[in-house]
This record gives sequence, C-alpha cells and structure tokens, in this order.
Amino acid sequence: MTANLIKALKKPWKVGGKEATEIEVRPATMKDVCEAEQSASAFQPNSFNVQMACLQVVRAGEFTGPFVASHFNALSPGRFAEVTAAMQEADRLGEG
Repeated sequence: MTANLIKALKKPWKVGGKEATEIEVRPATMKDVCEAEQSASAFQPNSFNVQMACLQVVRAGEFTGPFVASHFNALSPGRFAEVTAAMQEADRLGEG
C-alpha cells in the first residue's frame, strides 16, 4: 500500500470551518478516474480535475471530508493548481 502525500499549502485554506495549512492526498486509482468521468466528463478537464480532487484529497488540516466540488470551486485557479500539483506528485510516488 502506498503512503499518502502530505503537502504544506502556501496560504491557509478555509475548509470545513477551519484554516488548513496542509493537505493529505492519496494516489488515484482507475476507480477514481471512472467515478470522476461519470460526475464530470473527461472532455471538461477543469470539472474532471475538481472531481478527482474530491476523491484524492483525504484531509485538509483537521477536515477529513467528505470533500465536494464547492470546496475546490471556491479556490482561485492558482490555489487549485497547488492542489492538482500535490495530486500529481502523489500519483508519481504511488507508481514506485
């Protein structure tokens, strides 16, 4: 079993009513990809990535979810890029 990645955030993210300074992300599975495609078409890459984040982000600070699209839709594109970079890093580490 691959360990989850814990990544510090550049700026705190208010989620679940509290400020989170780090996120914990797990590597994606094909089940995650299929679920994200059902929720948002793979032809809509931003929506698909938000759905993947809902599945891959395990924890933000003390908040352990469930994560929904509105948690990520409230972020700026730059802040969401920080989340997707952590997701990609978790995926790379999970391949080893």
